[in-house]
Amino acid sequence: MFRLPKVKIKLPSGKPNEYICELAQARDYLNFNEGVFMVEGQGLQSYEDLIRIASQEKYRDKEYIVVEWLQIVGGG
Repeated sequence: MFRLPKVKIKLPSGKPNEYICELAQARDYLNFNEGVFMVEGQGLQSYEDLIRIASQEKYRDKEYIVVEWLQIVGGG
């Protein structure tokens, strides 16, 4: 059995640059209602999407997977 990588969450500007956590902990940090999350150009719609991507063979030997958080700014 292989080990899933940790998650490096790259935060929007104005906050600390990044946060690294275990994949299971990422569920507590990723609020899909507050922004768009991307992994190497692939959009994440849910925590389950992150698990699916992190389970791919190309990430099995990686220490972490990078998740970019693109914050949604409302207004008009």
